[in-house]
Amino acid sequence: MKNKIITLSFLLYLLFFAAGSVILKDRSFSDMENRELQTMPNLSLKTVADGSFMSDFETYMSDQVILKDELVKLKTSMSRALNQTLINDVYFAEDDMLIQNYVNPYGQLNINLSYINDFAENNPEFEYTWLLVPNACYIYSDKLPEYASCYDQGEVMAYIEGKISDEINLVNPYDELYDNRDDYIFYRTDHHWTMNGAYIGYTELCKALGVNPMSKEDYNINIASTEFYGTLYSKAPVFNQKSDSILLYENPDGEYKVEYLDENTEDDSVYTYDNLNIKDKYTVYLDGNHSILKITSNAENTEPILVIKDSYAHSLLPLLADTYSEIHVIDLRYYHQSVSEYAGENGITKIIYINNVDFISTDNNFLWLY
Repeated sequence: MKNKIITLSFLLYLLFFAAGSVILKDRSFSDMENRELQTMPNLSLKTVADGSFMSDFETYMSDQVILKDELVKLKTSMSRALNQTLINDVYFAEDDMLIQNYVNPYGQLNINLSYINDFAENNPEFEYTWLLVPNACYIYSDKLPEYASCYDQGEVMAYIEGKISDEINLVNPYDELYDNRDDYIFYRTDHHWTMNGAYIGYTELCKALGVNPMSKEDYNINIASTEFYGTLYSKAPVFNQKSDSILLYENPDGEYKVEYLDENTEDDSVYTYDNLNIKDKYTVYLDGNHSILKITSNAENTEPILVIKDSYAHSLLPLLADTYSEIHVIDLRYYHQSVSEYAGENGITKIIYINNVDFISTDNNFLWLY
């Protein structure tokens, strides 16, 4: 009798998922995974002969399984119940924080430093400033679970300071971030800093550049959403995870034009408000990743600057646009033309890097810096 119940349950399970996969419409995009999903592949003699149909069909069956997101949550929640603290390179830390792991970085880090140093030495006509942002694993190292093995970013930042060219003014905002670590400066579910954290980075950058930052009191600070679940949650989702809030620092006197030069579109705001309605709400800041864009504003300082950045810069650039009236922004992950030529053609003499430590340790696109 027991075996019959088990067999029947298994058959009902298969029937449920098979019927659901047939009845429900295929999804083209997964909000949880933030990626395109495989739809039913084209069946033809060619795709069968070259094996692509079966390969794509296996991916299709995996992507379109009914209740996939809920099953992933169930699996992760069960792992947490068994006291597993590291899942998909994400630590479950104190205060409901998810913290991305950080491993020995020196292989790719040394390669990237050589590209940055070579560019500075080969292009001495520019003035260089580099805002290097530590990640949550360093700011909140005491919240990590016992025996966590995050590599010490303090050691890495000191190493970078010793290796970087004298032509580059390195800005390390660790002390100010640590002193304000209780002021919601990093997300619980995402690898980025919040706009509170970005404001601290902005003020430290302004000090290094010799310009005055906007006062916090001059902004209307609004909570634009309380339902943000970021990239770390997508890697390690559980049923009871607390959500994050998206903060916007809005300057009531600010006037902006953002030109997305890679798409030949423009906007009159540094915030893409429509993106508050999608899962990746962090893209409210300048519409997420773009290869090249230009921000102009009514800021008093008319000196053009070039920012070479990763996504940590997205929540800082709206603030910087209140200090500089012309900001050119390049992301080397997508922009593969001459940076020095672009800067020269646009009358730029100041180049500012904005990167987080994990990015400079792992990204392999600094070879496009020429």
